[in-house]
Amino acid sequence: MGLKREVGWFGSFAMGYGDVGADIFIALGIVTLYAGGASPLAFLAAALVYITIGLAYAELAPTYPYAGGVQVYAMRATNSLVGFLAGWAIMLDYSLCISLFSTASAGYLKYLFPELRTLSVKLPMGLEIPSLGLIAAGLVAFLIALNYIGIKYSAGMISGLVLVGLLVQSAVLALGFSTSFNPALFTSQLAELGNPQRLSEVGYLGILDTRMNNFLYGVTLAMASFIGIESIAQAAEETRRPHRWIPRAAKLCVVAVFLSVILFSVLSVGVLDWRELGESYENPVAVLVSRFPILGEQLSMLVSVAAFVLCLASANTGVIGVSRLTASMGKFNLLPSWLYHIHPRFRTPTRTILIFGLVGLLLTLPGDIPLLASLYNFGASLSYFLLMVSLLMLRSRDREVYRPWKIPFSIRLRSKNGIVEIPIVGLLGLIGTSAIWTLVVLLHPAGRLFGFLWMLAGLLVYVGFRKISRRRLLSREERSLVVPAGYRMRVAILVRPFDNPETILRSILRALDKRFSLKLVSVIDLPEKISNDHGLERISSLKAEVEEMLASMAKALRSRGFEADYEVKVGDFAESLEEEIMKGDVDFIAYIVRGFGKIAREKRLDEKIHSIMLKHPGKIMLFKRVTE
Repeated sequence: MGLKREVGWFGSFAMGYGDVGADIFIALGIVTLYAGGASPLAFLAAALVYITIGLAYAELAPTYPYAGGVQVYAMRATNSLVGFLAGWAIMLDYSLCISLFSTASAGYLKYLFPELRTLSVKLPMGLEIPSLGLIAAGLVAFLIALNYIGIKYSAGMISGLVLVGLLVQSAVLALGFSTSFNPALFTSQLAELGNPQRLSEVGYLGILDTRMNNFLYGVTLAMASFIGIESIAQAAEETRRPHRWIPRAAKLCVVAVFLSVILFSVLSVGVLDWRELGESYENPVAVLVSRFPILGEQLSMLVSVAAFVLCLASANTGVIGVSRLTASMGKFNLLPSWLYHIHPRFRTPTRTILIFGLVGLLLTLPGDIPLLASLYNFGASLSYFLLMVSLLMLRSRDREVYRPWKIPFSIRLRSKNGIVEIPIVGLLGLIGTSAIWTLVVLLHPAGRLFGFLWMLAGLLVYVGFRKISRRRLLSREERSLVVPAGYRMRVAILVRPFDNPETILRSILRALDKRFSLKLVSVIDLPEKISNDHGLERISSLKAEVEEMLASMAKALRSRGFEADYEVKVGDFAESLEEEIMKGDVDFIAYIVRGFGKIAREKRLDEKIHSIMLKHPGKIMLFKRVTE
């Protein structure tokens, strides 16, 4: 039983933005605490890496529209073990996403309703669940129930929350830059690269000074503010028209998040002393807005509402992502298939929603945001590195796969197997993601320990499951289960000499998409006997005129994104068509069918086409001619 396709393009965008857009409400203060006045530079460095990640998902997600995201791409590109490692790594940050953002959301709820601060539950042995953990656990329980009954309600909620959040963020930026931004303050603070004080959370490198260590630590935290766009890919099996909506949603998310994060970081350093902003890491945006001379205090309450809304949406996309990722890993025999149980009524992966939702709930109970933030990013950075490796390998190995959207600007190399495309964005992303993950390992002692323990535990689970199920540890069998949405096909389109080019173009554009490589073919029938040179000259002149017409049509098709060439044949129609089929360089012959009222010549042509269809079943494609 499959998942229902109920998510539209804005719902897909909202999942990505809901998971990423809320990060600024946490990251703005804590990044500034380490990166100092140069925090906009830290955010910019991370944002450039984020752009490559977003574009990679925009290409891969509609090409391989499966829940699982990078786990599916890595398995398709390499083998089962690498696919498992990619999935297990991102699963770590999905679980932490549920906990971190539900806890952050609870903090803003406490700001709005101060009476909630007194809530707590005392446990045996002197333990206590603070109000922050208690409220966050309640929010996670609500999200578990929401996702249990179906993605339609969940995606609808995210869309509404994200729309409200976008409006509030836009209002804050507009008011802040128009009333409070100080260019001189911004310029002077931007030169302060890193906090000069040594901080306990940082694993300092001896070859760098304190400021540079802190700045690089801030870059890794800034990268955490961009984690989440993979949520778009996780819901690929539930997205309507994924070939169209997923690239649009991913690219829109890249632009929206980039602008939001950069503008907020620039505004904050141009309004507040960076030290004050860093000390306010629990609610940095609210503190920033409260300093506006006009409507500052009133707007800070509205900002708190927006922060609560977007953080809750981000936690919800964590539930969506981890549940569907685990279900996908069960589907592809990387984890027990028991996890891929789809509820008969709600058609959602209820077991994984319950299991990992409860894991997220338990992690919220201590109510410790700094601890959760220090653990965040290890798994995502590793999975993003594997994403770039997969992008580069699949461009080489799956050259005949149809990509609804392809990252532009590639290096084309000639190999013994043909032309290989290497996307420049993929190379830059590979360098950027490997650098970020290396910095996380070097500078985050707690994240390093917890991250490697998580990966070790995952390897033990994987090895145990594969041994019990008698499957090879390194296998490419599962690769065949990842069937692309489509393959590129070459079609020879029969064009009658001197037919109306505009009508033919419209007929082609209505019937075919860009997965088809087109060859326009016209056949000029030779008379049985040509008596003189004048007849040969006439045939040659006709051929030149038809070639000119086809060249113009091929150029128009290429401007629409198609691959198109042309050929004019002179000879018997049936024999020429037979020759085209037997050459084997096209998958189909396309024939544009006229409606009623055909002239006698058209009827004879149809009879020849019908005869060839009987001789070569499955090779002739018919589509209707548009009205002129």
